[in-house]
Order: sequence, then structure tokens, then C-alpha cells
Amino acid sequence: MIAISWYGLSQYAARLIRAFSDQVQEEVLVLGVRPQVPVRGMEAVLGHPIIWIEEMADITSWQELGLTVPEIFVQSGWACHSFNVLGKEVKRHGGRVIGLCDNNWRGDLRQLLGGVFFRFRYRRSFDAILVPGRSSSKMMRFYGMPKHRVSSGLYGADPKLFAAGPALEARPKQFLFVGQFVARKGVDVLRKAFIRVHQEHPEWRLRLCGNGPLLKHFCDIPGMSVDAFVQPENLAEIYHEARFLVLPSLQENWGLVVHEATLCGCALLLSKAVGSGQDLATASNAILFSAGNEEALYRAMTEAITWTDEQYQEAAHVSLKKADQFGPQRFAVSLRTLIEEVRSNS
Repeated sequence: MIAISWYGLSQYAARLIRAFSDQVQEEVLVLGVRPQVPVRGMEAVLGHPIIWIEEMADITSWQELGLTVPEIFVQSGWACHSFNVLGKEVKRHGGRVIGLCDNNWRGDLRQLLGGVFFRFRYRRSFDAILVPGRSSSKMMRFYGMPKHRVSSGLYGADPKLFAAGPALEARPKQFLFVGQFVARKGVDVLRKAFIRVHQEHPEWRLRLCGNGPLLKHFCDIPGMSVDAFVQPENLAEIYHEARFLVLPSLQENWGLVVHEATLCGCALLLSKAVGSGQDLATASNAILFSAGNEEALYRAMTEAITWTDEQYQEAAHVSLKKADQFGPQRFAVSLRTLIEEVRSNS
């Protein structure tokens, strides 16, 4: 039996797990802590019930959940006490634990110290690690995981929901932000930079989708429109009305919205702190800028406005090609390969 835990289990995660469970000929159990924003149809997408665990629950054993100890436990949410307890029990019973980690490589002092802590506290807890992409792979190898026990493909949007839309040059002259209205996402920098851009180029607009405490700062600003949280099945049409996804995050472990946007053929304006930039952004489909720098974002948006039809066509081609590297099938293959690897060394 294989069990998968997911902290903040979302619909995209359910689609990833569904692709995996469809490929293996054994029982797959899913344990989840609910996401902050409710998403419709989670269990329908997954294809079977979810065992929901309260965030602050103090689960002491698999028996408490009415379950036998699985042979393989795919564990996310290392800060979740219950998941850690369950992982340790799997190890005691001779099973294998595969960790899920989305932290990207920064190389700062905090991360260097974190590497020391991981080696002493967590290294023996995990037989392998599944990460989103290149940046996280580098971090986990630094943290002491052997290269052959680290695999990419943890995150990815579903191409059944997000697919190529109209030609970029034919879309409205619109930038798009999708995410939480919190300081970490750099939304204040985006607001200030776009106000300057709109004064000089009033034909360009900024659409924002999401919610959060800083949303109140985006009301009644010329050229801006705001949508509350949009269900995944309705988000693709919003991407199809934008030429550029703008993600000015101060810190972004990967950035699933970047994959959604590239699946829809969008060009990208990304801060250099966005982890998925290493996997999905190139000089042909993206403009990168320094995180937290209003002037740098203003210049990036101003440069984007000057793109020619040929640049838009090349950007869409590259985005779609890069997007093919991630998604539910990539997740399923990567996880199945790691499981085969740890079983062969049992």
C-alpha cells in the first residue's frame, strides 16, 4: 500500500495524485490538511475519498486513523506534527518514506544553516525526495540527498484545464497577476510600478486575481481590475486574455501560476526570486527583474510593451514547449520511478 500526505491539499495536487494512482496497480491512500481557500470537487477529481486531518491534530499512529502501516509513505508538510509521526512509524516498520519539498536554492546564511539542521534532524527520515525543478534539486543535493534519490516534477498544472489560447499579439494589451495579496508576493511594488506604466501607456491594463489583506490597496486605481479567488476551471480563460503573467514575488519556492500561464501560451515577467523561472523562463519568453525593486519592474513592463508580433509569436512557442515538461504525467512518472528506486534498495 502507498499513502500520500499533502499539507494544504489543493485541486492541482489532487490531479497530480490521480495521474499517479491511475498508473500503479496498488492501493493509494490520500491524507490531506485542508487548503486555506476551499476548492470545489476535490474528491471527484481525485477519484476516491480523502482522509482529512485537522492542521493542529495530534495523530499518534496509523492505527488511530483505522489504517495499517503502509509500505511507502509519500510525505509533505514536514512542519505537520501528525505527518512526521506517521512517517517515523513507517520507518520503524521497515517501510520507505519519500519526502516532498518545494524550497528553492537561495544560498543565504539561513539556508546554509538549514542544511546542517536537515542533515542531523531529517536526513535519515527520508529515503528519497521529490522536488519541483532545478533550483530545489540543487538545494536537496546540498542538504545531503544523493543525486539519484532526488527527482523533479513535484508541481504542475493540468493541461486538460490550461491550454493554448489566442495568439499573444491578438490578445488585449493586458498584464495579469494571479496570487495572494500579501507582502511576500511583491504586490505593493507591482501596484506602484504599474501606476507609472499606465500613466505613460493608458492602453495597457493590469488584471489581478486573488485575495488577501493587501487587496484593499488595489481599489479604484485607473487601469486595474481585481477578481476575487477564481476556481481553477475558470482561470484558463483569464490567462487567454493576457499577454504577460507578472509575478513580482520577494520569495516564491516554485510558482504554479507560472506553469499555468505557460500552458496558456503567455509570456512572463518574473522576479528573480521565482523558483520556476529556472525551469520555464528563457530570454525568448520572459523578462526577469530584481525582486522588490519598483524601478526594475517598471523597466521590465515598459520593455514588454515594446515587443513586436514576432517576439510574441516566439514567446508563445517557447512557453508552450517549456510547459510540456511539467504536469500530472511528469509527476506520476517521477514518483513511480523514485518508489521503484527505494524498493530496489530495501
